[in-house]
Amino acid sequence: MRLTLGQFLPGESVVHLLDPRVKLLITTLGIGTAFFVDNIGILATFSLLCIGLTFVAGLPFIRLVKGLKPFLWLFLFTAILHVFMTPGDKIAWIPCATRQGLTNGIYVGLRLVCAIWISTIFTLTTSPSEMVRAMTWFMKPLKYVKVPVGEIALAVMLAIRFIPVLFEEADRTLKAQKARGVDLESGGLMKRIRSIIPIIIPLLRGVFRRTEDLAVALAIKGYRPGQERTSMKERKLNYMDLLALVISSFVLCFFLYL
Repeated sequence: MRLTLGQFLPGESVVHLLDPRVKLLITTLGIGTAFFVDNIGILATFSLLCIGLTFVAGLPFIRLVKGLKPFLWLFLFTAILHVFMTPGDKIAWIPCATRQGLTNGIYVGLRLVCAIWISTIFTLTTSPSEMVRAMTWFMKPLKYVKVPVGEIALAVMLAIRFIPVLFEEADRTLKAQKARGVDLESGGLMKRIRSIIPIIIPLLRGVFRRTEDLAVALAIKGYRPGQERTSMKERKLNYMDLLALVISSFVLCFFLYL
């Protein structure tokens, strides 16, 4: 199982070189736009824009598509909920389903795909340290009300980065248990639930081991909660960052206007 959300791929593309604060702002605006668009044609065009941005960033398109597979259950579950829970005109060949629900399900599914796609582009082109600096910069006003901005930004970044780690650990544990002869596919519901126990325990053990390694690494690097972090290089917005922000804002406003 290869998950792209939460990983970082170094590169020299225009997107990689943008200021992380600009990328975070554009990502947030892009996700908001994806959920506000209510026209299927405009939403499809927005999806093509995300694909174009993938090639501009120099990211492997096939890898991003494969990275959406772990979220397929989320897309289908959300779409099915709308199909059967939205009131409207009944569909003759699907009991309890409505045409309005089917339309809403397609909308929501595409919106989730766009949101995860944009988020994946952001994480693939932004290093963990830059992500923390960007979040800290945007949350800086909260320091005046005694909010631990640095700790919150670090926790969010680690949570995002641990998503692919968790999936890889689960996939490794699942393959190891299958190689030992554990049957996970046959039998009734209770038997399948019991067969999950040999997977959960090694999975939790592996996750806790990685968490401990991370804590040791932070301690070795001198991380102390509450201390002001400094950077060897202070990034400043240049004309490319401002141009990208203006163009992105114009394009997103255009989609919302349509």
